[in-house]
Parts: sequence; structure tokens; C-alpha cells
Amino acid sequence: MNALSSISDRELRDRLTAAVSAERMAAADVIYHLVELDRRQLYLEDACSSLFAYCVERLGYSDDGATKRMRVARISQRFPQILDELASGSIHLTGLFLLSGHLTEENVDWLLAEARGKSKRQIEELLARWFPKPDVAATITPNVTEPAQAELSTMSGAGNSSPPPAPPVPAARARVEPLSATTFRVEFTASGGLRDKLEHARNLLSHTVPSGDLAALIERAIDELIAVETKRRTGAGKPRKHRGTKPGSRHVPVDIQRAVRERDEDQCSFVDAEGRRCSEKRFLTIEHIEPFALGGPTTVENCCLLCSSHNAHRARQVFGEEHVAQKVGEARASRDAAPAEPAESAVPVELAAPGAPPERDAFQKVQYALVHMGFRSTQAKHALDELRRRGVEPRPEPLLRAAITVLTP
Repeated sequence: MNALSSISDRELRDRLTAAVSAERMAAADVIYHLVELDRRQLYLEDACSSLFAYCVERLGYSDDGATKRMRVARISQRFPQILDELASGSIHLTGLFLLSGHLTEENVDWLLAEARGKSKRQIEELLARWFPKPDVAATITPNVTEPAQAELSTMSGAGNSSPPPAPPVPAARARVEPLSATTFRVEFTASGGLRDKLEHARNLLSHTVPSGDLAALIERAIDELIAVETKRRTGAGKPRKHRGTKPGSRHVPVDIQRAVRERDEDQCSFVDAEGRRCSEKRFLTIEHIEPFALGGPTTVENCCLLCSSHNAHRARQVFGEEHVAQKVGEARASRDAAPAEPAESAVPVELAAPGAPPERDAFQKVQYALVHMGFRSTQAKHALDELRRRGVEPRPEPLLRAAITVLTP
């Protein structure tokens, strides 16, 4: 800073311009490197379960910064030209992040051209014009301590022409926001069924929790759930006689599971070459260190906890990429060949029952379409049940529009 104080105004501006240009080139270079690192899945060897975890834990990005760079890196594998836009400064990183959910083979060229030189707000307005979202229905949001207030918000946008369809933008995820050292704001979207269950629990526990405090009710429920799941996975904790496994069985006895989970502290045990341990605590499974398929025994010493990413990584190291790809293909083929459960699966259009009533056929088609847009089959079914109660016209187009409005409030 002291060195800059002695230069002229013109030189300061020139230096700043050069620094900004270098910063843009560096940002594009970072994305280039992330693309290749992701392709090689090197984050697994650095004890990270995903590219996002690598960006946060190893590169020191914030969650928001990691999300943007990861999304742009992934979309640039399909459309490498977006990195030229980033390097030249034509479109900033946040702009490419906003565009990433709408880029397709048909619209990438004109959409990038439209976004060049625009600010974040201008790109948001551009996307709202070309990809308008359905109006948000009026909703009543109950507050635990305040009277319920009705909140009405609407969104509209239309262009003179329609671009090629873009991939659906997923609904907002649940959010946990720290308020103080010991309190957090938890926000998520609940179904009508969950709301009814919460009210039922509130009534049942009116003597125990007279205030009806929602946080207290949920904490009691989570305590019960944790106790049940812990008992299911590790047993009741009482010592009992160890029963040997049958020859050829992959079953891991409960007492061994309990000992492995306690030793590994319910966290992935993968450690990289520098001694850093994977921080993942979700999607954990108990695996054999010396593979069971190669004669590894089912003992506490030979078992460990691994996240799904490092479990697959270790399998590729031991058995090779080709073998793992073959097994994955066989599993998918078996899953696809299994008969679908009517209550949980959408019926494909071409599999609709011959002679089915037009109303039933329309609902089946829309449910199938919603599942392929990324919604869970149970979500789609509940939304369509709600539309049946409302008496929405049983044709695919109005049903699909109304269902998306219900699913993305």
C-alpha cells in the first residue's frame, strides 16, 4: 500500500485495470483446474467426499464461493466457451452461476450473448423475461409466537417470443442459519401431512409442553428417532453372546457394528497421504479393509466406516474401473427390471393401461413428467392428489402448470 501512494493517478488506474484483468484470468484458470481435478476425482485422495467439500476444506472457499465455482466447473464441461467469457470479463462468475441452470445446446450461444456486460440484477431480469416462473399463490405462514399472517407475493414476466425449454430450476433447499452461539434458525418446506402431524403432537403433549413450542416438540421427536435408529444399528447396548456368521455371509454382527462406529466416531475413516481425514458423516457404511471378496474377515480390526464416495474410490483401487463399472451397470439393470410399486412410482406414458379413462391417463402422464423433471414420485403424487381435490381440469397442460405451482411455492 505504501508503494502505491507515490505513483501517479494514471499509473494507479492502469495498474488496477491490469490487476482486474489478471484476476479474471486467474478465476478462469481456477475453474480449468477444478474441471480436471473433478474429472480425475482427486478430491477423494485428499480425504474429501465431494468437489464441494474439497473447495471448502482444502481451498478455503466459503460455501457460497464453493457452490458457484463447482457449478460453473461442471457446466463448463458441457459448454467450454463459458470460460472464455469469464476470462475476458464479458460475464462474471456470479452471472455464469445464474445462467448455468438454463443453458442448453439450443440456447447457449444467444443466451451468453444476451448476458455479456450485464450486472447480476440485469442477468436476473434477463432470466425472468425468458424463463418466467409461475405466480406464487397466496400463503398463510403460521408463527409460533405471533398470530398467523397472510403473505401474498407474485412474480410475473413474459417475453415476445419463447426460447427453447430450459432444465427446471430446483426448489430452494432447507436452510440452517446461526443466530447466536447456541441458537439457530431452521427453515424448510413441509407437506400438509407433516403440518397435521405437528399439530397432533402439539395436542398430545399439551400437558408436557404447554407452550406448544415447535422447537421443543421437534427436539423430543428427534431424540426418539435417534434412540430408535441407534438401537437398530448397534443394538440395545447390553452385552450378549457373540454369534458367529454363516460361511460366505457378508453380514456384520451388531456388536461389531457398534464397536466400529464407536471407534470411528460415526465419521468416514479415509485418511489421505498427508494424514487429513474425510469429514463426511452422512451416507456411511461399514466396509471391510481387506475386501470380503478377497477373503477379508468380518472383525472389528478389519472393518471401518466409509462414506459412499470413498467406498467407491477404494473399490476402484482394489478391483479396477472396469469391474466397478460392470457391477454398477448390473445393479442399474436389475433395478430397472424390478416391478415398480404403484404407490411410489409414476406410470410412464407408454405404459398407461389400455383404455384407461382420460382423467386417469392425464394424471399418470403428468406424474411421469414431474418425476423426470427432478421431483420425487411421492411429491408428485401428493401434488396431484391436491389438484384432484381442487377440481383442476384433467388435461396434461393445465395439470402440469398447476402441479409445478404447488411443488415450487
